[in-house]
Amino acid sequence: MLALLPVLGTAFAAAVAMAADPIKANRTVLFHSHNDYVHQRSVYDAFDHDVYSYEADCWWNEEAQKFYVAHTAVSIDPSKTLQTQTLDRVLKIMEGKYSDKYKSSDPDTFLKDPANKPTSSPDWYKYYSEGFGGVRPLQVVIEIKSGDGGSSWKHIVEALEPFRQRGWLTKFENGKIHYGPLIVVGTGGTPFNQMISQSKRDYFYDCPLGSLDSNSQYSSTICPIASRSYVDVPESNLGLTPPPPKSVIHYHDMIAQAHQYQTTARFYGILPANAAKYDDFNMLLQQGADWLNIDWFEDAEAYGA
Repeated sequence: MLALLPVLGTAFAAAVAMAADPIKANRTVLFHSHNDYVHQRSVYDAFDHDVYSYEADCWWNEEAQKFYVAHTAVSIDPSKTLQTQTLDRVLKIMEGKYSDKYKSSDPDTFLKDPANKPTSSPDWYKYYSEGFGGVRPLQVVIEIKSGDGGSSWKHIVEALEPFRQRGWLTKFENGKIHYGPLIVVGTGGTPFNQMISQSKRDYFYDCPLGSLDSNSQYSSTICPIASRSYVDVPESNLGLTPPPPKSVIHYHDMIAQAHQYQTTARFYGILPANAAKYDDFNMLLQQGADWLNIDWFEDAEAYGA
């Protein structure tokens, strides 16, 4: 094992030397705030950097009847819950109680815009990149990590009631998508079979990017986003060096498949301090990836308009 360290050090040094500057994409770049709850001002910090998608890793506590947000069970802080760190803050933004930046775009414009028609073939990228009425939608991605998604997901559904009452949730009904200013997506331990059995719902699923052909129930009406770990892609070199040509083919094919399914593509797991990070991000955008999964908001500044 020790004999591998000089090799890894050499490879990492090469990555440092080859790291590229961010490119400017010829389209809107979507940003997802990975493990958003770790930031000092969760949701708010991301929003201030034009990041409109926020991820929460959730652990259900039956005694407290709360979802705690943490990456691992041992890092749980009982003062940090899904409600306090994510949902309450998203609601304040949408109500115009956080920032003047959003006040000029009433979330109800989503419901009033004549272009916002129910559809069985949703154009998710256009929805995320443009929104309706000139305002972008917000997204909350909820990963159930406590291993009890089958029983605890109902508490997620209940927690969405303030948004539901205002009519702000994107929903699936009568075989069609009805766009709204907020979309909620379950991932990780979210119970897919439980979700897909609902004829009417206002939550969605993060489908497995690159494996959309593995289940006939994967479609654009359940999967607004499809994700895969960056390092699980063949030939990826774990992201420690710029992506080799052999790996680019795999990324291209996975992204193309997502677009065939009329969903959007996201890769997660690029190390935030990796010297080759911009090579990775640049390659993903060049291959048509819809999202950049970021940990540092300066990356949003680097790739933003």
